[in-house]
Amino acid sequence: MKPETLNHYAHRLTPVLNWLAAHPDATPDLHHLADLACLSPYHFHRVYRAMLGETVNATMQRLRMHRAAIALADTQDPLRNVAQRAGYDSDAAFNRAFGSAFGIPPGKYRAARSQPFNPQEQAMYPIAIETFPGATLAVLPHRGSYQDIGTTFTRAFMLAGSLGIATPDAIGFGIYFDDPEQVPVDQLRSLAGMTVAADAKLGSELERFEIPAGRCAILTYTGPYNEMSKPYNWMFSEWLPASGMTPADFPMFEQYLNDPRTTPPAQLQTRICLPLK
Repeated sequence: MKPETLNHYAHRLTPVLNWLAAHPDATPDLHHLADLACLSPYHFHRVYRAMLGETVNATMQRLRMHRAAIALADTQDPLRNVAQRAGYDSDAAFNRAFGSAFGIPPGKYRAARSQPFNPQEQAMYPIAIETFPGATLAVLPHRGSYQDIGTTFTRAFMLAGSLGIATPDAIGFGIYFDDPEQVPVDQLRSLAGMTVAADAKLGSELERFEIPAGRCAILTYTGPYNEMSKPYNWMFSEWLPASGMTPADFPMFEQYLNDPRTTPPAQLQTRICLPLK
């Protein structure tokens, strides 16, 4: 597609992504989604797949499996209800799908993740002190739960790709301004985006954000995004007091080393970066 065509379709699909994020339990209707995008139902799926690199069903399954993991770890909802909200009428099918994504069946996942945080069990998180070289990002702002930022990332990559300023395999960055343990969920502020050239033309929606060069403590974490509170808790409750180091006046940021569209949650790799003075 020509750049102007890509940008045109990116803006048309934005209402679709917003709807999918707001209705994770609903069954997407082809005609409704096509209407939101002002596209013919005959061509909507092809345009969506071309722009986003996956089908609508794949997007929904990623969102639902992520929410299922959160429900298993943080609530006592019956497994049957969790499976149904994830789109599975069969418990066996849900168990297979969840086990394939997270490495263990949902029942064992709940038993393991519902235990209270024990810093002594998390002593093997690798942390390195590195000089971060600095980066220019093209980002979209996200307000609300950090667990719901995934669709904002999808929009940011789609817009950047349509402008020709980032490739689909570009490394993503998230900036997190607030402590979710202290700030109400609806007031949490974050940014989702990726690195771009310093002089990149960002269009009308993407915003420029600069991460300055400087020392960082970087914790390399492997696992699902919904379990990131554990390495954060360990970093601040155990590592930071013992290190004798002082955080800089800059928010936490994360660097995502693989693609959640093609990587099982259990294998996702994230660099959690704490800027230091």
